[in-house]
Amino acid sequence: MQKIMWHSVRIKLTIVYLLLILFAMELIGAYFIQSLNRYFVNNYIKTITHEAQLLANVVGLPSASTTGQTMRNLRSVLQPVSEISGATVYVLDKDGIVIGTSGNPYITGQKRVDPEVTGALLGLKTEEIAVNPQNGQRYLYLAVPIRNHSGIRGAVELVAPMNSIYRSISRVIIIFATGTLLALGLTALLAGIIARTITGPITAITRTARALAGGDFNQVVTIYSNDEIGELGTTFNMLTRRLKQSMRSTEQEKRRLQAVMSTMSDGVIAMNGRGDIVLINPAAQKFLNLDSSVIGTHLTKLLPGVFTEESQQLVEVNGRFLAVSIMALYPSIGGLSKVTENLEGEGEETSGRVLVMRDVTEETILEASRKRFVADVSHELRTPLTTIKSYEEALLEGAVEDVVLAKNFLGVMSRETDRMIRLIRDLLQLSRFDSGYEVLRREIVSTDELVNRLAERFALIVYEAELKFFTEILETAWVQVDRDRIDQVLDNIVSNSLKYTPKHGSISVRAELDNSGEKVVFILKDTGVGIPAKELPHIFDRFYRVDKARSRQLGGTGLGLSIAREIIQAHDGEIEVKSEVGKGTTVIITLPKYEGETP
Repeated sequence: MQKIMWHSVRIKLTIVYLLLILFAMELIGAYFIQSLNRYFVNNYIKTITHEAQLLANVVGLPSASTTGQTMRNLRSVLQPVSEISGATVYVLDKDGIVIGTSGNPYITGQKRVDPEVTGALLGLKTEEIAVNPQNGQRYLYLAVPIRNHSGIRGAVELVAPMNSIYRSISRVIIIFATGTLLALGLTALLAGIIARTITGPITAITRTARALAGGDFNQVVTIYSNDEIGELGTTFNMLTRRLKQSMRSTEQEKRRLQAVMSTMSDGVIAMNGRGDIVLINPAAQKFLNLDSSVIGTHLTKLLPGVFTEESQQLVEVNGRFLAVSIMALYPSIGGLSKVTENLEGEGEETSGRVLVMRDVTEETILEASRKRFVADVSHELRTPLTTIKSYEEALLEGAVEDVVLAKNFLGVMSRETDRMIRLIRDLLQLSRFDSGYEVLRREIVSTDELVNRLAERFALIVYEAELKFFTEILETAWVQVDRDRIDQVLDNIVSNSLKYTPKHGSISVRAELDNSGEKVVFILKDTGVGIPAKELPHIFDRFYRVDKARSRQLGGTGLGLSIAREIIQAHDGEIEVKSEVGKGTTVIITLPKYEGETP
């Protein structure tokens, strides 16, 4: 702020004006003080000289010498003069011996050797202003000769202090300095008024220009005159109005662009001709895990690489799939490529670019799932159809004549047909879950009933497989579920345990409440071959099998656990699998406990 003030034209004009006035008054003051000092000193010297001459005439009268005037009478003459002038008076004979004084009477009879006395005894009037070394004050030393008809009889010397003279001069100087300061103050006020009159319109234009630079376009310069400055203000107001109109149009376009960019699902990054980022929309920030602080950063610092031409392609970044096209910039950054288009501009900005990227993660995953599903279904259907076709050809070629062999072939064909029926049934059920058309017929069922019915259904099968089957109900609870769907889940899990548990192994089913008492937990555990840890994340995937060959041999479709998860999630429950190779598998099913009235 101080720097701005000192650079102000108004301040400069005022200071220059004050310096000129101050310089002039200093010259005048120096001359005035010198003249004043000379006047007072000369006037004082004249006065003292007159008194000294008067005394010389009085002391030098013939009557005084002839009447034998005593020393007492001489002192009575000197004392009034001393009191009036404040000087010390000495009367000396022609040898310079003090014969009378208005001061210390004890110096009477002593000889004074002052240069002034010597000059006076020679017939000269002498004077000198000197500093008394005893008290450091200035005194006027003045001596005049005493004459008569016969010559010089002696001298009169006056030693007068100059303090009163210099005090008077100092008072006059103070008065002059005070007047000078008052004049300077008044001059500064007048100079400020004059400078303001000259620079006021320019200051107003500067202030308005600064407000315009800050974004305030409602400022108007007031016109006070029709001179050049007034014409400048009029032109400036016209410029302000046109700039305001231009900025309003630009702001409207900017808001439209921001609205479009903010709502776009595609990522957009704009750069200038130097490669600095000037715009990045929220979609691009999300795709690239950036924020708006990258604006102004050169793109090579974020995405090092080279310019290259590439066709449309699909890339992956931060776990998402992005479709990029037209012109690729920095083609290979962790598998990421981006699209650029020329950004039209003015002058040096004509080489700007726009990077465009579209998130196609869902479409890509869906397309991959569709392809995998078609491939899996084709494979699952092709295997039984191939088997049926082979046995059919064998029967047509004559195997039908062998009754035992034909019956065996027809049995295989029947089993493969049943397998395809199960596969299609499971696919239709999954399709209903995916589309939301699967309807659950909920009813209130106790855990005792679900576990006991499960044990009844598998009692004979477990016995024939030479396995042990245990059930345990720690606490009876109720759930509101679709009984058939939950039975389907439990049957599927126990069936899998039967398939992969060797003879003399065991399968256990336990029902209990969790620690909160709000969830019913079914724990199904076997001592089978177990599942490798790397396979566990995929066991709920459709058509996924840990042991594909054995699963098909045992008639599995690879959809059982997928259907089980869909059913449990439809009941707002959870299903979890824990397993260890060689020790067995544990399946934990959690369902909400029914808190209403029970049958």
